[in-house]
Amino acid sequence: MIRPSFHSSPAFLARAIDLGEADRRLTFFTRDAGVLVTVGKSAWRSRKRFGGTLQRYVLLDIAWTSLPGRMAVLSSASVNRSFWGIVEDWERVRHADHLLEIASELFPQGGGKPRAFEVLLRGMGSIADGEPPPETARRSEAEFLAIGGWGPDLSGCRKCREKEGRSYRFLASEGGVLCEACPPGGGSPLSLGAVKTWRALQAGKTAARGRLRIPVVIAEELRTVIPGYVEYCLGKQLRSLGKK
Repeated sequence: MIRPSFHSSPAFLARAIDLGEADRRLTFFTRDAGVLVTVGKSAWRSRKRFGGTLQRYVLLDIAWTSLPGRMAVLSSASVNRSFWGIVEDWERVRHADHLLEIASELFPQGGGKPRAFEVLLRGMGSIADGEPPPETARRSEAEFLAIGGWGPDLSGCRKCREKEGRSYRFLASEGGVLCEACPPGGGSPLSLGAVKTWRALQAGKTAARGRLRIPVVIAEELRTVIPGYVEYCLGKQLRSLGKK
């Protein structure tokens, strides 16, 4: 007889779906197992089972058991840290949901994701503490992309290698930026300042990223370009920022 294996990890609840009258299908983004889908027995009906801990915007310590070929079963969950400042404002909620969504979508494979989890944890803290949500989102998106190996080439024009042009165009299909003169046409316009800011977000050390403040004008330039590139890498549209 195969005995179930026991596991534990810090985690954020990403999605919850009811299963029948009492159970819930719970999807977590965890530090030590990546995306984890579990069943929470009696999680919907019984407050005693998990004590009301299974909520979003909360850093949880969870434990679960697993058997080959079966869905993992959540055995315990406790609150490590709450980020209730997020629920005070709708924009904070939208952008926190965005971080949960892109972390789960960009890193769906099993196995430890400590770097991506740290980005998510830091982003949740920044939003809860009052940092402008769009700024936190751009910072986190750039870091997620770099960690996953999708970071674009922002060193200069992909064709002529021009590095100090006044303006560029970002083309997802080219995996980077082109100057105004090089083909193909199209793309999203980006100033040199926006290119340098994105480059700093994805290439700098964590501490440097944390100190970098994004000017309002540049934040507006990057507002659609970086999320659009995330969607290009995923091959589908993100839901969390799709409506106001």
